[in-house]
This record gives sequence, C-alpha cells and structure tokens, in this order.
Amino acid sequence: MPYMQFLWYAIAGLILLLMQLNLGYIAVENVTPDLLVVLTVFIAIREGQFTGMLAGFLLGLIFDLISSDIIGTNALSKMLAGFIAGYFFNEQLSVQDSIGSFRFLGIVAIAALAHNIVYFFFYVQPTDLSFLSFFLRSGIAASLYTTVIAALVMLVGARKQRW
Repeated sequence: MPYMQFLWYAIAGLILLLMQLNLGYIAVENVTPDLLVVLTVFIAIREGQFTGMLAGFLLGLIFDLISSDIIGTNALSKMLAGFIAGYFFNEQLSVQDSIGSFRFLGIVAIAALAHNIVYFFFYVQPTDLSFLSFFLRSGIAASLYTTVIAALVMLVGARKQRW
C-alpha cells in the first residue's frame, strides 16, 4: 500500500503546482507563499530525508519547467528544504504528532528560510538592490508567509489528532 501514498503525494503535488502558478491573487507586496515547500516538508517529515529530497527536487524541477523560471533553481532550493526537513523525521512520532504541532511550523520556517537563501541568491544581480535588502523583503517575508500557510496544515493535523 505505500505506492498508494505516493500516488496521493503526486496528485497533491500537481494540484499545488497549479495553485502556485496562480498565487498572484493572494500576493502581499509581490510576496507569495511557497506551497511546494510546505508539501516538501510534509513529505520529508512523513517519509524521511531521502524521499523529502527527491520530492523537493521533482516538484522544483517541474515548477521550473512550467513556470519558465531558471531551470534548476527551484529544484535545488526545494531539494535543500527536503534535506533539512528530513533531519526532523522521527519514526516514533505519528503523523498527527509531527504535523499537528508547532514543531511543524518551526520546521517549515527553517526549511523555507534555507530555500529562500538559495533561491533568491540566483536573482540578486548587480542592481540597485543589495542582497540584504532584497533578502529581507523577499526571503524573510516569503518564509513568514509560507509558515502562515503551513499553520493551516498544522491546524488540520491538530484537529485530526483530537478525533
């Protein structure tokens, strides 16, 4: 039955890829949450580091291809997010204990911050913006926004835990 779980991950990934392309509607000052990082962290916490890295790489690569982004930037940064989140994989914890707690938000925040450091590094070119100002606006703000969206996942996990 583990193949069925991976099928659900693939379906969720495709839905979130399509949603990620249309996030302009909920952008705040051109900052959008990264739903694919949340899914990558979810998979890494549930399945382990290698699976999280693989999921992050595939999600990032597909997103690079369909969004006309620089090929490999999302793949590399989301793979790093899966690698970092995989360190928090614990077989003794149930999925609800891992995801339905503030621990999940902390992991998403750390993974999103690492993702944004790598991702936005490729976008800072010799312009009027310094890396620090660009990173504060796009990196930190995007990490916080992604963590806020992950709070919705955490609340669903916490609700299932009570039942």
